Amino acid sequence: MNLRKILPTAILLLFSQTAVSHNSECLEPTNNEFNRPCIERLIPRSLAVNRTMLEPQASLFTDDSTGSMSAADRPLVAVLGASGRTGVYVLEELKSRDVDIRALSRNIETAKQKVDGDFEWVPADVTDPKSLLLAFEGVDILISTIGSTGGDNSEMIDYEGSINFVEAAKETGVSRIIYMSSIGAGGAENFSTVILNLVANKTMKWKSLGEDYIRNSGIDFTIVRPGGLRGEPGALGIRFEQGDEVIGWIPRGDVAAVMVESIFNDDASNKTFEVINDESLPIEAWKDEFINLKEGEFGKIATGDLPTTYWLTPLVILLAIIYLIRRRKKRA
Repeated sequence: MNLRKILPTAILLLFSQTAVSHNSECLEPTNNEFNRPCIERLIPRSLAVNRTMLEPQASLFTDDSTGSMSAADRPLVAVLGASGRTGVYVLEELKSRDVDIRALSRNIETAKQKVDGDFEWVPADVTDPKSLLLAFEGVDILISTIGSTGGDNSEMIDYEGSINFVEAAKETGVSRIIYMSSIGAGGAENFSTVILNLVANKTMKWKSLGEDYIRNSGIDFTIVRPGGLRGEPGALGIRFEQGDEVIGWIPRGDVAAVMVESIFNDDASNKTFEVINDESLPIEAWKDEFINLKEGEFGKIATGDLPTTYWLTPLVILLAIIYLIRRRKKRA
C-alpha cells in the first residue's frame, strides 16, 4: 500500500472529526446556538480579535449588591478642591475604599506640600474649562468640595464653575457627581439666606443656581448641604433633612464621610439634603438614612432679592401704626 496516498487521507479524516467534535461542544443543547466562550477558545491566538464583542463589560455596581462597588472594577474618583479644608478629609476617607484617587487642585505644587499622602495630583481650575477636560479624562466619579471665599467670587466659582465642571464631566463621560453645597441654598426665605444674599454678593443665590445646573445635567448626582463647618468629626450623630428648614453645625470630617459614603449607596442617588450634627442620634446611624431621602426635594431656590414677606409685613404694620396715631389725634 502506498503510504504517501494514505497519510493525507488520514490527516483529513482526523481534522474533520476534531472540527465536528468542537462544533458539537460549542452548540447549546436547547436552541442550537453557539456558546460564545467556547467559540473564543477555538479562535487562534494569532488573530487580532476584538474581545469586547465576546465578553460582557464589567459594571460599576453588581446586580445583586445594595450599592457596593464591584471588586473587579476599581472606579477612578477625582476630587475637586482636594487641598481645601474639606477636600483633605475626602482624600483620607477615599484611602480606605477600593477606588483609585485623583486629587485636583489649581496649584499642585502647593497642594503636594500641604497634603500628606501619595496621590495622583492633576491641575484643575473650575474657571478654566480646558484644564477640566484634561483632569477628568478617565474619571468615573467626581467629588467637588470647591466653594467661593468671601462671597465676592461666588458667581464665578459656585455658579459658572459648576457649569464648567458639569459640561466637562459630560464630555469626558463622568457617571456621578457628588457636590458639597451649603445649608441655605434651598431656603430662599430663610433669615440667614436672605442676610447672606444681601451682604455677600448673593452668594446663596449662586450656590442655588449651581445646584440646579447639576440636578438638570442628566448626570447621576448627590448634593450635600452641610451646616456651619466646625467641631470634631465622628463625635456626634449626623442628622439628614430636606427642604432647607434646619440649621446647625457639622465638622468637615463628617461631611467628607457622608459624601464618600454616597458613592457606595444607591439610595443617595439624585438626592439633595442637609446634614448637621445631632447628639441625640447614634454616631453610625446616618448610614442607613439615605433610603428615607426623597428625589426632587430641595426647597426653594433663592433669587437673591429681598423676599416679599420681608418688606410687606413691616410695611403693613407701619401703615397700621400711622393709621392708629392719626385716628387718636382726630379723637383728641
